[in-house]
Amino acid sequence: MQATWIQVVIGSAWGLLLSLALIRWVAPLGWMDRPDKHRKHHARPTPRTGGMALWVGLIALQLSGRGFLGLNLPDWIGIHVMAFIGILDDRFNLRARYKAMAGLAVSILLTAHILHSMGQSLGHVTFLGLSLAANTVLVAPLVMLWFWAIPQAYNLIDGINGLSLGYAALLLGVLGMNLGVHSPVAWGGLVVVLLLNFPKAQHFLGDCGALMLGTLFAILGLQAFGARDPNLLLWVFAYPIIDVTLVVSIRRWKGQGLSVADRSHLHHWMMEHVHGRAWVATPILIGLGALPMLQSTPFPGHRLLSIAGLLTLLVLASKVFWDRTVKQTRRRAQAVVRREIPFMLPDSLRESGSHLKL
Repeated sequence: MQATWIQVVIGSAWGLLLSLALIRWVAPLGWMDRPDKHRKHHARPTPRTGGMALWVGLIALQLSGRGFLGLNLPDWIGIHVMAFIGILDDRFNLRARYKAMAGLAVSILLTAHILHSMGQSLGHVTFLGLSLAANTVLVAPLVMLWFWAIPQAYNLIDGINGLSLGYAALLLGVLGMNLGVHSPVAWGGLVVVLLLNFPKAQHFLGDCGALMLGTLFAILGLQAFGARDPNLLLWVFAYPIIDVTLVVSIRRWKGQGLSVADRSHLHHWMMEHVHGRAWVATPILIGLGALPMLQSTPFPGHRLLSIAGLLTLLVLASKVFWDRTVKQTRRRAQAVVRREIPFMLPDSLRESGSHLKL
């Protein structure tokens, strides 16, 4: 127990020193997130260096030979490639197609690795009621979609202080418990990076951290549940899956491109309804994201609580979809009518440009 706490302290100190150094010396070189009038409503320019700190920490764990959570060389390659793409995007704002192509290449690599190492065991489980026979043609597209979509979905939930990092802490705990392995050093570093991001952000996670963590958790998720019960993946990752499905549905409804940034996420809607208080919105959303995860745990009442959490997320997503599509369209139509009323009135009803005779 004492050795575990020592490792946590070491990870915390390492994470703090890395974070402060990157904020001080690297962020001014171009890794700053500047507010705008459309989507970024933070008060001041903020470093995008939280993910860099986590990435350097993971590299240190890898070089130490501690075998962090049982990752193999292809896993590390995928994680590092996605982190590198993210760090370039944080600096140069890459086009969405380039990030998607890089994600596809990584998903192909990871799919080949996972099918080679788990292919036979994957053939003896069912997913959504379908038997996954030991057939690469059937299994490979599903695994490839998983490795491509989850990092992108995880990146999309990184929109308010503490949300993605808090969700990372949940995933690290749940996946570590199911895998039977833990890394106190990683826990210490993650907690420090989180505390520097919430409630008041000294740095942001950035695409480097979001894509890296999304890839890491996609790998750990398949390791934990791929051969046992792939359906649990949908429960554990319910929040990002529902959020990205919501956003894609809204953009398709509006006829927008899927890569067009907007404010259609669950966290945007929640922030509007708590008057911009991230310290209120973040715990609510993390709590909702935690409930479906209980399906993969042995806690008392886990089935009922996980079902209640999933239904709550689905109802919330339906409400956001309604507000962002039908309700928003009606409001715009009413605004147009109000603007056009003066031009539609006969002269006898006008009085010096006013509407007193109405």
